[in-house]
Amino acid sequence: MNTFNRAQYDDFLVKSEDVYAHTKYQILLEWLRGRGRLKVLNAGCGSGELSLLLAAEGHTVVGIDPEPEYIQLARSRAAKNFPDSTFTVSSIEGYRGPGNFDAVVSTDVLEHIEDDHAAFNRLASLVRPGGLLLIAVPAGQWLFGYHDEQLGHFRRYSAATLRQLVSDTCRVQRVRYFGCTLIPVCLMYSQLLRKSYPVAQVGGGNGSLVSRILHRLLAIERRIHLPLGTSVLLCAERRAADEQAVPHSRRRAG
Repeated sequence: MNTFNRAQYDDFLVKSEDVYAHTKYQILLEWLRGRGRLKVLNAGCGSGELSLLLAAEGHTVVGIDPEPEYIQLARSRAAKNFPDSTFTVSSIEGYRGPGNFDAVVSTDVLEHIEDDHAAFNRLASLVRPGGLLLIAVPAGQWLFGYHDEQLGHFRRYSAATLRQLVSDTCRVQRVRYFGCTLIPVCLMYSQLLRKSYPVAQVGGGNGSLVSRILHRLLAIERRIHLPLGTSVLLCAERRAADEQAVPHSRRRAG
């Protein structure tokens, strides 16, 4: 099955200039700090930026992605600097490597998968009981537009729908929105202009006034939780096998 997406590949090529993505990664990295050296699976690792940030913090990282060209980008970026990082061509569903990870991280992946419930359950099965799952997905179905269509998204999420997705297997520790600053940009480009987001032009390290302002606004958002955003981030702990979740029907009734 061909999983290559030209728009997504082009997005990966400028990912190193994407202050939005890197600020989001820093939030996830902060959630892992203080837990020692972890064995981490980065599911849907793309071109490897987050994997290398994890490796730079001392974690042993396995990155998987179903697209060989994305994995090649990740391998070339890792080169000899991170010998404990390995990258393998594999989907979440098709992964057959060792499990029992201390943490699984998956950013901007579940929205690409039609059966996201099955995909998340598979991720949870790869984490040891008590281990962590860190998820980031696009927020706000009302923001769904051209950008989502070009990248092959099935949906966007709210904090509530992401909580519901993970609650059968995990206890939610943290959930928050990020990217409120960029909502006007998303609306204008993806819905009004029907264009992809101007990542390199707006969010890059080009030194422009707009870029400097965006850096500062996102740095503030990193510390302050706002009620809306363009992404929703979640940290959950996998339950032990004998720990029962409260059924959805009982949660709604309560």
